[in-house]
Amino acid sequence: MEMIAEHDKRYEQRFLAQETAVQSALQSQEKAVNAALTAADRAVAKAEAAAERRFESVNEFRAQLSDQARNFLTIQEANIRFAALTEKVDLLTEARNTVTGLRSGARETRVEARETISQWVAIVGVIAAIVAAGVAVIILTR
Repeated sequence: MEMIAEHDKRYEQRFLAQETAVQSALQSQEKAVNAALTAADRAVAKAEAAAERRFESVNEFRAQLSDQARNFLTIQEANIRFAALTEKVDLLTEARNTVTGLRSGARETRVEARETISQWVAIVGVIAAIVAAGVAVIILTR
């Protein structure tokens, strides 16, 4: 019986030692799992923060593009402005042609006036020559 009691005691010691080892292993495992969960939580938080910053910059970029697009000239506005500029160019071309025509007319008028003046000078010269000849004839005949 003593031997059985001794075996029982040994088995009980082994059992207690194994139970302590298992408890210790479970506690270590729990600590490792908790550390891993904490690290994973931190990694997720960092990834979420990075994604949030990325989305903020993307949203800022979209806002800039939207502002830029809002400031662009629409096709209708461009057509209206182009038509107005075309009308102004046509008016300026017409005015230039009118001025050019007036200049040509003024030149022709000046040429005609010069011709008329030349004709009058010639007529006055002929009359003066006739008068001078008549005066010379009268003086010589006396």
